[in-house]
Amino acid sequence: MPTPIFGTSSTGQFSCATDTQHTLRDLRTKRKGQPVFVLGHVLARKGQEGVFEVFNDRLAIVKFSDGGAIGYDPLELLLPTDIDDKGIAYFEIRPCGQCEQLFTLTVQECEAVEEPTACPECRCT
Repeated sequence: MPTPIFGTSSTGQFSCATDTQHTLRDLRTKRKGQPVFVLGHVLARKGQEGVFEVFNDRLAIVKFSDGGAIGYDPLELLLPTDIDDKGIAYFEIRPCGQCEQLFTLTVQECEAVEEPTACPECRCT
């Protein structure tokens, strides 16, 4: 059976931050269980890690370790920097020196001699 090229999938690999993918919104195919870091609008959950469950009316439903679930704009959900061989997600998140938004570093950016100080959007302008 071919892998879907868009939408939600229950098969395949979880995604990490890349040069072109930093948020759940950037992913063409979103896999149930995808680890995410929440930037969103619910202050009690801001800064927590969760997993993507499904889309509901254009909101990404995120489930937390305590069983809670909340809908977020996929733009508010950062992808992990890396996922180890045991499936544990690691997030290296930095504030942008220009716009102050948080962004996830890629593995290559973490290993670089000097980490970027600006988010991908600010680097492009």
